[in-house]
Amino acid sequence: MSNSIVSLSEQAFFTIITAALEAFQVDHSKLEDGTEIHLETFGNLWGHETALNNGAVVYHVTSADVSTSASREKTMVTPKDEAYALKSNFINYFFPELKYLGDYHSHPYSFAQDNVKTELDLERQQLYHFSTGDFNSVKYEQEENNKDYRVGLVVTVYQRDEPTKRADQWMDDLSCIRFQYDNLTLWVKAYVWAGDDYRKRADKKVNLICPALGFALRNIKVSE
Repeated sequence: MSNSIVSLSEQAFFTIITAALEAFQVDHSKLEDGTEIHLETFGNLWGHETALNNGAVVYHVTSADVSTSASREKTMVTPKDEAYALKSNFINYFFPELKYLGDYHSHPYSFAQDNVKTELDLERQQLYHFSTGDFNSVKYEQEENNKDYRVGLVVTVYQRDEPTKRADQWMDDLSCIRFQYDNLTLWVKAYVWAGDDYRKRADKKVNLICPALGFALRNIKVSE
């Protein structure tokens, strides 16, 4: 079994995906020619971790929030520190069993705005992965803000003119899930940091499971 397993609850999945879809599809701002801009979104991940007998660690993402005060743009999203402090205090007061695990953000793409022709084109360019800026942001949260940041998720949304039939599947040695919704393709990719190692954990050592989509731990081949 992999060293790290990230498990998304139904609530976390619902919040993360609907936040990404709203930022992508609902008109927030437009270019001068009237073209709508697809924006990124951001939120925190809350839950707990469990060590298994075989040495693997499960990060249970039981809840996710949406940072409504974050500055959203086409290619970046910037949260405010006071928003995290407010929510952390609220969690500690009402849900002390939950701990801060990390955060999520979205990557919006379309042919009209980004000249990404197909899902395959997007995957070849690895646009559904963390960018260099994303990794630098994690390092900043860990080293400068002293956050116990362990789990990072990126939700990539790609829109095509017509719906396409493509089977939902795991990718990147089970660290990413790709699925279809309407005329959209979405990727959810997980990264894990452990201890003092601020480098990206190898994809093959991270399994992302999401029972709401049918991607459960029982579907992963377990080896002792």
